[in-house]
Amino acid sequence: MRLLGLALLCLLAVLAALLLALLFLPVWAVIELKYDKLTVRVKVLFLTFTVFPMKEKEPKTPPPQQPAREEEKRSPGKKFELTFSKAVRMAADAAGILKMALAALRFRGIRLILPVRGEDAADTALFYGRFSAWFYAGVATLQNFLDLRFEQIELIPDFAGENKYRRSFYCKIGATPFIMLIVAFKAFGLLRRDGLLPGPSQGGKGAPVKKEGQAAAPRAGGADIGGSEK
Repeated sequence: MRLLGLALLCLLAVLAALLLALLFLPVWAVIELKYDKLTVRVKVLFLTFTVFPMKEKEPKTPPPQQPAREEEKRSPGKKFELTFSKAVRMAADAAGILKMALAALRFRGIRLILPVRGEDAADTALFYGRFSAWFYAGVATLQNFLDLRFEQIELIPDFAGENKYRRSFYCKIGATPFIMLIVAFKAFGLLRRDGLLPGPSQGGKGAPVKKEGQAAAPRAGGADIGGSEK
């Protein structure tokens, strides 16, 4: 029995160490687009899971239909009233949560091959120049907010329409689960603080209610309206 207990303890220690390692090791989402075929995979340590496209399952025979029952009348629940102040608060919270989440992500190995084509050869040349200026300016702006690492960017002026099948995109998006959990807790606290989630919220406390029979506060100066003593 003692050896069995020691073996179980060692097994639990190994599982706890593995779980702790999974929290601090990065998880990568690999996005790959080849012309019109999109593939999304998730890599954890040495394991790789395909998220999209999913394998098609065999269609199951539908169960026999049962006679429909009359729906019971339910009392209407409490409606969520959206005011202007709540909308502004929700927008500010969403922007803050999005900023925290994007700051925790890393974009690596970005490769992009994009053919650019207009209506004719002259329009393709003009459109290619304008699109290149907009594209590289947008990439420079994004690099101020996101952790981007590019390996290849190739914009191809496709005059004859022969390069459309060369369109491709590849990117690895990494995040540490422990950091994402911290971001999730911060987001939960932010929404709860502003009263958008159930729980105690800060701010917005009204003045204390005057109880019945409570004496009124004395007026300034301590004098009564009826006059002063001689």
